[in-house]
Amino acid sequence: MKSFLFALSCSALAFAAPPCSAEEPSPGAKTVQLSKVILDTESRPVAGKLKGGTLCVFPSKIEAILPKQKKSEDYERYDQLFAEKMSALGFHVVTVSANLFADDSDKNKADLLIGAVVHPDTLNVCSSVNGEKGDVTLSIDWQIYDRATHTVVATLTTSGHGIQEKFSRVGLTGMWNRAFTEALNGLVEQGALQKYTGPVAPPSANGS
Repeated sequence: MKSFLFALSCSALAFAAPPCSAEEPSPGAKTVQLSKVILDTESRPVAGKLKGGTLCVFPSKIEAILPKQKKSEDYERYDQLFAEKMSALGFHVVTVSANLFADDSDKNKADLLIGAVVHPDTLNVCSSVNGEKGDVTLSIDWQIYDRATHTVVATLTTSGHGIQEKFSRVGLTGMWNRAFTEALNGLVEQGALQKYTGPVAPPSANGS
């Protein structure tokens, strides 16, 4: 149980893919930055089961290990996922996770700040000595904040699904990351962000 909770909250540095080669952002485009991520398991129930062993038996209720709460998530983990994906899609991203000397004065420097409230809708995990496998579905409520006008200019919701078919030491982290990235891609596909950033560069091959 403890290992499950640790995997859910730990940094994804070891899992993250190598940096992709993104196109240069378009001149004049506004910068974007992930500002905050909140995990919300309190507003609505989480469907799913936690099973154990390589045979995936003895199911337990997810609520037993994923308590109802609202809490800020590890910023560095999501900042890296956000920066990698958005840079590959042609956005001009401000990120502080890669800067070992960044402090509070370096944060929130982008033109547009993105906040996310993550709701795990379904979470089916089988945990064994070989790691975890399963799937997760996340719904994410996004807010886009314009620093120039000091207003939230857009709110919208997208969803993402992540699957881990084989046991892996970073199985839970991997499926969670894939669901978050898919939901982030949905944010871009809806076009609300581009409305405020202005033109972005064509996506790189790794950003599609």
